[in-house]
Amino acid sequence: MLKLLINSLAKEFYQQHAGFFLVGIYILFGVVEPSQLIGYQKALLLAGISSPVGLAIVFASWFLYSLKAHFFIKQRLVQAQYNFVGETTALLKNTQLKLWLRLYLIILAPILIYFFLLIGLSFGYQLYLSVISILIVFSALVFGLSWLTFQSLTFGFLKQERQITHFVLKVKKPFFSWPLFHLFNEQPLMLLMCKLLSLVFFKGMLWMFADVGNDIRVLLVAMLASILCHATLVFTLLKFETEYLNVSKSLEISVYKRLQNWLLVFTIILIPECIFLTSASHLELYSIVNGFVFGLAGLIFLLTLLYIVKLNMDNYLKWLLFFFFISMWAILGHYYLLFSLALLVTCTIYYVMMFNKTDLKGIE
Repeated sequence: MLKLLINSLAKEFYQQHAGFFLVGIYILFGVVEPSQLIGYQKALLLAGISSPVGLAIVFASWFLYSLKAHFFIKQRLVQAQYNFVGETTALLKNTQLKLWLRLYLIILAPILIYFFLLIGLSFGYQLYLSVISILIVFSALVFGLSWLTFQSLTFGFLKQERQITHFVLKVKKPFFSWPLFHLFNEQPLMLLMCKLLSLVFFKGMLWMFADVGNDIRVLLVAMLASILCHATLVFTLLKFETEYLNVSKSLEISVYKRLQNWLLVFTIILIPECIFLTSASHLELYSIVNGFVFGLAGLIFLLTLLYIVKLNMDNYLKWLLFFFFISMWAILGHYYLLFSLALLVTCTIYYVMMFNKTDLKGIE
């Protein structure tokens, strides 16, 4: 059963969060020269264990990652294709807890690696209070996640629907806004986690390149990190359109109108990032415009890419890696505006030509 859970839940978790891991790998390993990598990693680890503030940042990042993993598993378990997981409830309580504990250790593997590194470095520098804190927090996270999942599966049938009387303000929802309301109503935690991670990586990039000064390339690298954090969100939006709005293809809505709707959706989604960008650019109009165009082009590319690969997650991840490296080359080579405009034009042409020829309904 563990192998089955790993091949389904754990594998899908890593696939759908590939953009997040790409940015994390770049921050941890790609921003310094290879000769400075060990010293850079050691400095990061020491910053995390040598002060209460550093430990708080480490634990907060662990908590956010664990929360994201928990809600990912919770959302998958209510889907029909994961009904087989319910068979685990026939096992003994301790066996179930051990099963979920092992699964979460695999999903939390990035944290587990740094857990051992932090423990070893804390012993080396005789920071025993940090050792105790790290052991307690990590153990609480892993056992807490296992217990919550066990409780959800074993006693989920006891949940009853409650009739709640509340005032509902009826608002006419434009067609373009339906995917947004889906996010707010059905996927609020995913949307919140996406925006929190986007903020963390955006600010992290600015902090990492603080010595460069007010350079537009730093802002665009930060925006690229934020775009990659939206990879799963764009996938979710397209899945919603495919599963619930596919009938709209028979309506008299032109492909240009549909493209305009996507642009409006992505513009609204990028509002928090535009606020970060405006603040970081010190109200410099050229940087703000370039950053917004780059962000919008990046999200449109992710949408187009999902059409090209027909929602195939494996191929999606491969192209995400390619997009990351090409974008970095364009930013560092001062081709960012040309790159953004080229993305917008080519993706628009592809969407207009291929929308009515591509049917994603029923494709996994």
